[in-house]
Amino acid sequence: MVFNTAIVIGDNNIQINYFKMFLPDPFERAVQKLGRVVEAQWRREARLRGLRAPEPFPVRWRASPVKETGDHLRLTGNPVAGSVANLTAFAGVFMGLTERRLVVLGGAGSGKTTLAVLLVIELLKRMSEGAPVPVLLSLASWQPGKEDLEVWLERQLLREYPHLDGDTASSLITYQRILPVLDGLDELPAADHSIALEKINEVLGQGGPLILTCRTDDYREAIGHTEVLRAAAVVEPVPLTAQEVADYLLGSATPQHQERWEPLAGALVRDPSSTVARVLTVPLNLWLCRKVYARPIKGEAPGDLADHRRFPDARAIEGHLLKSLVPSVYPSNPPPLPHPDRKAPDRWSRNVWRRDPKRVTAWFTYLARHLQERREQHLEEHLEEGPEEHLEQRREQRREPGLEWWELGTTMSLVQRLILIGLVSGTGLGLIVGVTDAIITVLTYALPGHVLVYRLGYGLLVGFVDALINGIPAALVFALVHGIGFRFRGAALEPSRVWTPIGSWAERSSARSGREIRTRAGIGFLAGLVAGAAVGPLTVLVPVLASGSATWVLAGLGYVVIFGLSFALAGGLVGALMAWLEAPIAVETAPGPRDLLDRNRRTVLLQLLMFAPLLGIVSGAGVALSDELLHHSIWGIPIHWPFTQSLRLAFLIALGGGLGSAVSLTAWGQWVVLARVWLPFTGKLPWDAMAFLEDAHRRGVLRQVGVVYEFRHELLQTYFAQLPQQRQR
Repeated sequence: MVFNTAIVIGDNNIQINYFKMFLPDPFERAVQKLGRVVEAQWRREARLRGLRAPEPFPVRWRASPVKETGDHLRLTGNPVAGSVANLTAFAGVFMGLTERRLVVLGGAGSGKTTLAVLLVIELLKRMSEGAPVPVLLSLASWQPGKEDLEVWLERQLLREYPHLDGDTASSLITYQRILPVLDGLDELPAADHSIALEKINEVLGQGGPLILTCRTDDYREAIGHTEVLRAAAVVEPVPLTAQEVADYLLGSATPQHQERWEPLAGALVRDPSSTVARVLTVPLNLWLCRKVYARPIKGEAPGDLADHRRFPDARAIEGHLLKSLVPSVYPSNPPPLPHPDRKAPDRWSRNVWRRDPKRVTAWFTYLARHLQERREQHLEEHLEEGPEEHLEQRREQRREPGLEWWELGTTMSLVQRLILIGLVSGTGLGLIVGVTDAIITVLTYALPGHVLVYRLGYGLLVGFVDALINGIPAALVFALVHGIGFRFRGAALEPSRVWTPIGSWAERSSARSGREIRTRAGIGFLAGLVAGAAVGPLTVLVPVLASGSATWVLAGLGYVVIFGLSFALAGGLVGALMAWLEAPIAVETAPGPRDLLDRNRRTVLLQLLMFAPLLGIVSGAGVALSDELLHHSIWGIPIHWPFTQSLRLAFLIALGGGLGSAVSLTAWGQWVVLARVWLPFTGKLPWDAMAFLEDAHRRGVLRQVGVVYEFRHELLQTYFAQLPQQRQR
């Protein structure tokens, strides 16, 4: 802002002085501050990832054929070409484009994200007043079918840069003061690729700078169903040559250490078609090679990679190089201090002890083996479904397994899972029953002459006995329920949601079918019958043990019938209602793994609040009503079931039965038992598995495809899957 001021002095002698006062525009000041924060962020990331040390890889980028992936040259401007080794020239060519819009294509490990990061830094270095701020954002959390692009951009800006307020973030987008660098179109679900391109063209179709990265095959498939990104130039990497790799290795080494690299460089130049040359022309492998031999290693030298006796094939060379991946990506040195205007890193990534290379390697080994076994099972299912000539068609129809959080641990045998589900469910119900009965005993124990200490001791004894008496049968029942449910479904539990008939009936279209409702009602009926048959005899266990009378055994048989039918009726009713009000989630449309996990947890808690009280009330009322209809007698044995016992039974069934059902019959319960308890206890995963997966995605080891994680490169999965499993307790 500029203010002009004039001062007039005297009647005849007029002197005019002009003053200019410059006041910074608050919005422009916010833009410049965002630029400084973003530049500091990615300079730090480039240093941590080793993208510029000692110098960038000489990956060259050329214009992709216009007829295959590009738009008209009259809309894009001159074709783009350049090298990461000369980012100044590359950025100049980009700035010369008509609309400054660029699509970066390439295969796995080709350096798309590296180019995006370094280009952001270079553009920020030359950013002038009035220019947009390049902001690199991962597309993995966008739902193009449900969320407007501008809304998502604003949400991401506020999330990544909390110093911004809502009005400023909205203005940055409205007035095109940010240059969105959208990384990873391929990380969206495959069905959303074309939708995302449509939305980008729709929102930014009137112009505006943009950079988009995507895997080549995914982009070509997407533009087969919609238009290319309009007015955007398209580049793809030029494969590195053996001569370029040799020049880079020698040029990046200091003069004192070039001698160590000369044998390897010479071997690459002499035989450009050798195995080591084919391996090192992949940017990922070249980066690892620099990491492995950055410092002299006693008894080893870079030239050893060209030794056919020690490294007979590409797999041997890649395995040797990949040993340095985890120490490089998870350095043991303390993390840098967080920027005050940036989103604070999560606690998992801040703790150095959690990033111990041995621990991390063991966890990736388990994930790789789990994924390998899941895909082998998936392939066997395809082969069992019909002739081999239809295999490719079935592969297209069914999603290739990835690292789904609700599937972690399911490669264990069903017997192992039944034992774990039973132990956790039985322990939880036993604790609930034990604590409840201990409190009731202490409060209602009315024998005279006993002090409070005695009553407390007696209450604890009663609670411990009742916990054992109820917990052990509960463990068997819920393990059996889990097994019955698995056999009925024929697959592992998947996340679900709850719809309400009060809202739009359009939700009903994706809810359970009549057959599924009847199936779930049958599961609930069988589970209730088994649970009632187990709980019934427990009510007469103490009299049987105390008196040894056979009449009480007959009474126990009667209670088997009463409790079995009452519980079966309640289980069938609740199972049918849950199925009617439940709809499977189309996991491909969820924003991300964490969001899907949180949504399913809320679903389970909502189901507990809705149906657990109903389960307890129907079961308790059924037992009380049966007692009344039988006139307080079973086979001539007088019985009495007071109202207070019905309340106690309803409360324990609602709380304990609801907990056991949540653990044994939901995807979230399975996640808690396997991924949050058992796998961390055995050292196969960290205690906060989801935070570990998210952190591995940020570090570039994993990629996100919708709600599923995958290893960034097939080389990584193969390497980790072949390592011996090590437990890190």
